[in-house]
Amino acid sequence: MEKEKIIEVKDLIFYYEDKKKVLDNVSFEIYKGEYVTLIGHNGSGKSTLAKLLSYILEPIDGKIYIEGEELNENSIKNIRSKIGIVFQNPDNQFIGSTVEDDIAFGLENRNVKQQEMRKIVKEFATKVGMDKFLNKEPEELSGGQKQRVAIAGILALNLKIIIFDEATSMLDPEGVEEIRNLILTMKKENPELTVISITHDIEEAYLSDRVIILNEGKIYKNDVPNEVFKDEEEMRKIELDIPFVLKIKNELSKRNIIVPSEIKTIEGVAKFLCQ
Repeated sequence: MEKEKIIEVKDLIFYYEDKKKVLDNVSFEIYKGEYVTLIGHNGSGKSTLAKLLSYILEPIDGKIYIEGEELNENSIKNIRSKIGIVFQNPDNQFIGSTVEDDIAFGLENRNVKQQEMRKIVKEFATKVGMDKFLNKEPEELSGGQKQRVAIAGILALNLKIIIFDEATSMLDPEGVEEIRNLILTMKKENPELTVISITHDIEEAYLSDRVIILNEGKIYKNDVPNEVFKDEEEMRKIELDIPFVLKIKNELSKRNIIVPSEIKTIEGVAKFLCQ
């Protein structure tokens, strides 16, 4: 059965006032239900791409299609009803005075009735583990908790696509792991949800379905994680590393212990070794 294309990026070009191309003829496709990570060193163009996908910026040339509809000023209202974005700074995206108010914000804009809204807010606060914090104010929450609230607000809207724009870059290691695990849980519960994560987190990228590497404004690699990260030396040349768990698997393979490719966590490796 043919995969359903949900996002298509064609020959995208973007530059700022200095005219140096930040994105240079970038093309790729994302399919319904995929979890795709976009990675690259600082200045590779990934943050600019996130802004173009969310129409914060407009391309100089090239086109973006969402479910076959071209992304432009005429279509943006309709397309934004399909896409939610979790931004980098959790402090800047907390809109409500409490957790409950923040999750309810998008639902209020859609004129959802009060009784139904409370039910939906409770449901999605529970999904992200924030149901016991509904009356808490933003200053009482950690960065990871604020990001969970932002995700709950987006999930409550029943959107088709969620874009994470460096959503873990300002979090401590515990917060990073929280959000990483939450994304995997979201995908497990809703296989049709399409997730795009623009990230610096190599460990997260290894857990995704597909990795797109941007390097100097161009697509450098676009493949499954095991293929993308198989050459550690090549990754170093473009200022990237390989996941820690893959380093362990590589060391084990030198000792003739082959860990199956589908095992992608330290816990999974440990369990395999204990069999």
